[in-house]
Formats: sequence, C-alpha cells, structure tokens
Amino acid sequence: MLSIGLMSGTSMDGIDAALIFTDGVVGNIKELGHSSLAYPNEFKLLLKAAEYSVRKFQGNMVLAQEYYPQAVEDFLKHQLNLSNDLLLTKKKALNRYLIQHGLACTLPAIIELSTDLHTQVVQNLLAATQHAPEQIAVAGYHGQTFFHQPKIKKSIIVGDAQRLANSLHITVVNDFRSQDIAAGGQGAPLAPLYHQALAVRDQILPVAIVNCGGVANVSLIFGKNHSEMLAFDTGPGNGLIDQWVRKKTQGSEHMDYNGKYGKVGKINEPVLAALYQASTRQQGQNYFSMAPPKSLDAGDFQLIPEIESLSLEDGCATLEAFTADTIITGLQRLNLNLPQRWILAGGGWHNPVILSELQSRLSAILKADPIIQTADQAGWNSQAMEAQIFAFLAVRSIQKLPISFPNTTGVANPLTGGSIFAPNLLQ
Repeated sequence: MLSIGLMSGTSMDGIDAALIFTDGVVGNIKELGHSSLAYPNEFKLLLKAAEYSVRKFQGNMVLAQEYYPQAVEDFLKHQLNLSNDLLLTKKKALNRYLIQHGLACTLPAIIELSTDLHTQVVQNLLAATQHAPEQIAVAGYHGQTFFHQPKIKKSIIVGDAQRLANSLHITVVNDFRSQDIAAGGQGAPLAPLYHQALAVRDQILPVAIVNCGGVANVSLIFGKNHSEMLAFDTGPGNGLIDQWVRKKTQGSEHMDYNGKYGKVGKINEPVLAALYQASTRQQGQNYFSMAPPKSLDAGDFQLIPEIESLSLEDGCATLEAFTADTIITGLQRLNLNLPQRWILAGGGWHNPVILSELQSRLSAILKADPIIQTADQAGWNSQAMEAQIFAFLAVRSIQKLPISFPNTTGVANPLTGGSIFAPNLLQ
C-alpha cells in the first residue's frame, strides 16, 4: 500500500515527507518520492521556546502553556544570551511573524501552525509525485518532540493528528511511542525495524546503521529476524553543537553548516574529557555509564562550564569530536563482534568534521578496513529516511504488527503502537 511518513526532528530545522510502497513486511519496500520544508528562523525560535517551556515544567502542558509567552523572552535572554538591544529586535521580528500568520503568542497556536506546515509539505509531495489523497492508505505523523523522559513515563510529542487527517483527507497514525513507554520501554529508538527492512531487501547483512540527527543512535543488524538487531541512542548527535552555535551567534545561526567552524578549530582534550562527565545526564545519572537499552531527549544535553572559554571554532571542533567519540565508546562497551559494513544516515553527516572524526575512530577499532558509506552512497535517501521510517511504521500500526522490541526499546515483549485518526470530512 502507499504510505506517507512525516518527520520533524529535535533539531527543529524543518519537515521531511516521504512516500513509499510497502506492506509493512521486512524487505518489501519501494521509495517513491520525498519533499521537505525548511522552517524560517522565526519559527525555529518559537518552537525552541515552546520546547524550553515544556521542559521547564517537566512535561506539564498546563503550566507550559501558561508560561509560554514569557518563555519566548526567557529563551532569547537566557539560552541565546541576547543583549537588551538584540532582545528587543528579535522580539519585534517574532511578533511580526506571528501577526503575518494571524497567530497569538500561545503554545496551542504554535502547535496549530506546526500541524498546518505538515499539511503543506504533504500537499507538495502529492503534487510532485502526481498522487491524489484517495490513493494514499495512511500517513505516519511523528509530531514535534518537546520532552522525552521514559523513566518517568512521559513523552510530549505535539501535533494535531485529527486536524492533519481532516486537512489531507488521509487517515493519519501518530503517537507511536506512548504504548511502548507505558509498557516499560524507552519509546525509542524506533528506526531499527526500518533499517533492518532495508538491509534485508538489499542483502547487506550484517550491517551497522548510525543515524546522526539532534540525537545520535546506532542500529546493529545481524540477520533478518527481529531478535537479530540491537539499537540504542549513543549521545548528542548535533544537539550540543547546535546549542553552542546558537549561543555563540546569539541565535543568528542554528548549526555548524558544513563544519565551517569545526574545520578551523582545534579539539580541546580536557574539555572533551569533561563533556563525558557532565554534559549528558538523566535524572542525575551520567548517561554514558548506563547500559542499553537506553534513549535520549535533546533536553538531556547541556553545555558545561568548561566549554564557555573556548572560541566558537574550538568549541565546534571539540563537540564534533565528542559526537563521534560517544558513538565509538558506546559500541565498544557492548563487547560484540561489530559488522564491517557501516551506513551513515541523518543530517549530521553533512558535517565533514563529524564524518572524518567517526571514520578515523571506527577504522582504529575494527580488525579490517571497514566499508563506510553514507546512506545516499548505499542507494538509500539520507534526508528522507526518518520520514520513510514513519511511513513504514504507520502501515505496521494499522495492521497491529509490532514496532518495538526488547532489544531496541527494552520493552518486555514485541509491541505495536500508534493511534489512528480517520479524516472527518464534515469539518
């Protein structure tokens, strides 16, 4: 059947939509198209302020909604360190953006606009691939993650699935993680099942797939059975780098684009060591001392005091080395015979500094020269992949097939997930 997947990651840089044909069975997938929509800088900041508000109140949406108008100013002031003049300029720009879109400065309004932008990117995809809504069996809508803490059984992923279904005239599946979390799982990662499906289809087993987005995670696929895969989040991906760039540029830039800063910076080894001790913690525990299965929220990352004295360039170089190193150290702790084939997916690998740091470290720990490819080099679509994942999972969801497993999320038994929203065409 035809299925559309939608993904807006923790980097909050935009939305990807992908169209695939699949019956939800491992190995039976055909990619048919992809469309993306980049968020304007103003909407990125409004989303980040929403995330800031939700995290401040540990996922309490009532308190987060009350605080949100003030959260916008507090985020600009405390997270971006804006001077009073820049703060006033930025607030005026955000107000103009809200007025242009007919929105109040409220959390529900931001969620509504996020949903409508997802509608727009699907409509663009349908036009580009020459498909009508009635040809699409289902759309998998991940939504925007603001807070993910499975230890307290709470994951806040926003988006109005019914509004999306009504707008598109397509059945929508969302809320993929809550059932797993309620059953004692981490709710993440969900990507390994799709990674396995592609690996089986392309006959490239065993293989390791490393995804680098706001959070980095690894899927080790040893065979075609669901018991023959292992996955976990390794560390910050782009998360800390993006925080650092936003802070040092006072919100004018959101990433180290093409590694332009890290390329000319130098790794500070003492700061790199300090990052392992204090940058990534969950409920007071050092994440890197925890054994898989485990998962991360972008809010688990913090810029440590030791990095504050570094230049923008040296900070980027150090954080980019840290991202690569946490992937390697996480794998070494498994004490497994690792695959020789590695596929790198996600936007983080567009940063050549992270890519180079991983390649050199990976070659050092493997007995033979590894085969390292980006997803695009392997014949996959790196930019579309996370959206494709949720197209695939949506098909499995409507068929009540499992989407999470003991060796991926830590749930006791294989489990389906997702909530289904049929379009209400009377609205």
